[in-house]
Amino acid sequence: MKKYFIDDNTCTAYKLILSRVASYYDANGWQLVRSAADADLAIAGCCAAFHSLEEEALNIARSVVNEGAGETVLFGCLTTVSPEQAKALGVDHVIASPQWKRLTDFVTNPVVELDAIPPSTEFRLQEEYRIYDPGKQFVLLQTGCSSDCPHCPHKLGIGPLKSVPMQTLLDQCETLVKNGAHTIVLTGNDTGSWGTDTGEGTYVELLRAILDFPVKLHLAQINPDWVALYSEALLDLLTDDRIKDFQTLIQTTSPRLLEIMNRAPVVLELEDFFLRLRELRPDIFLRTDLIIGYPTSTEEEDRATVAFTARFFDEVAVHAYERFPHTRIETMGLPFHSREVIVGRVDEAVNTLEKSGTILVHRGGQVYETMVAIEQPKKTIQTDRERSPGQQ
Repeated sequence: MKKYFIDDNTCTAYKLILSRVASYYDANGWQLVRSAADADLAIAGCCAAFHSLEEEALNIARSVVNEGAGETVLFGCLTTVSPEQAKALGVDHVIASPQWKRLTDFVTNPVVELDAIPPSTEFRLQEEYRIYDPGKQFVLLQTGCSSDCPHCPHKLGIGPLKSVPMQTLLDQCETLVKNGAHTIVLTGNDTGSWGTDTGEGTYVELLRAILDFPVKLHLAQINPDWVALYSEALLDLLTDDRIKDFQTLIQTTSPRLLEIMNRAPVVLELEDFFLRLRELRPDIFLRTDLIIGYPTSTEEEDRATVAFTARFFDEVAVHAYERFPHTRIETMGLPFHSREVIVGRVDEAVNTLEKSGTILVHRGGQVYETMVAIEQPKKTIQTDRERSPGQQ
């Protein structure tokens, strides 16, 4: 019997993919072990979205290489975000995130094919959750990203958009509801882009179909470009009080910076959308992410972004701009702020948002502990709003 080991620090999308791969190994008679030293195949799933996660990923990979007695695999975004460091690890196999199906090649003459293994809706291990709730399940709408932001290590890692077929997603939702799920998180890397690569439909059409199921929804990872494009239809759907959580990643309100980011300069145009949404759904929990200290950004632009955010959002991830050598922005000739300037602006942004007394603020994946710390307060707020949906 073959034995396998997996350790990872990947994002939700690739935790779900690794969970499916593990189910594939299990279905073909492989045994999961808790140590790379006991495994015929040891996999390190490695994120590189932020420098802190990159270092954590390297430590995971080094442990797999040092302890692994069989074949070793480096899988994930680290392989393309930091290819030099990936190569230096000396693993037997390097597999980039979009090539995840290569992880199934280690099973020779499979009894059960991958197509017979349904997409996973939960993580491999209970300890991977910040708060474990078996009634809250995940449906992965897509991987990759339709945008081409010059600064973004995520795009280097996850590659282009790849949407999951609508019927597959609807079948997942139907099964989850039948099995007692009370909440489904519609997740991915760039969920608002769903369907634009296949022509099968749009994000709002998919959402409308999923709302036929009697279940609460959390909507994650939606870029503002899609919110602007679908604003009226999306606002109509968001009036359904089964949608409890809505995340859109505004990054900045500055039209000038958004154009440098190669994104539609539409965030300020969404003011009316958020005003109407807050009026219609004072109970909905709104989340966003910011980038502070972007190249050429002024203090005034960063402060204006924070002020806009404070008006509408319940949870804000404040990210300090970080440089990655293989991103396109490194060749654009733009001036970069010093680390000291960026840290000072981030501290100011966090302090300003925290002074509201009502906004949950953290540093996202850059300081993971701050994200963990707000999970219980967030759950309490969301529970209170479900009990009193007309109040905020």
